[in-house]
Amino acid sequence: MATNLLEEPIVDAQRIIQLIPQKPPFVMVDSLFEYTEFTGKTGFLITEDNILVEEGHFSEAGLIEHMAQSMSLHRGYQGFLSGLDKPKTGFIGAIKTVEIKSLPQVNTKLFTNVEILNEVMSVTLVVAETTNEKGELIATSEMKTVTVK
Repeated sequence: MATNLLEEPIVDAQRIIQLIPQKPPFVMVDSLFEYTEFTGKTGFLITEDNILVEEGHFSEAGLIEHMAQSMSLHRGYQGFLSGLDKPKTGFIGAIKTVEIKSLPQVNTKLFTNVEILNEVMSVTLVVAETTNEKGELIATSEMKTVTVK
């Protein structure tokens, strides 16, 4: 197992925003707990005012965006380590699979593990697994992300 390269978790909202290209109100990650070359663990507290909350629950689109931004945060920290001034922009190129087991309620803390399976040029195949603070599996996905600049 690879060693976590974070000296301590990053939980400061302003620091997280520096590491991802997304900006409020479309930020769906708020912490980075672990980082290795090919894996990461992120977190996100769902707030009532989140634009992807519907009727007190985080929507399917919110979960998918959270998983994609978890990968973006991994990439952003990787860029920071390599000396980049700002994060590269990217997008979801394709979603191979997504399984949503439940829609978490407002005030639920999400934890997502991302793992890079393969990377060719600017296309990255990544799997993500999201749980709640009780460790219950909420969603999984396998998607391709594309970095553009």
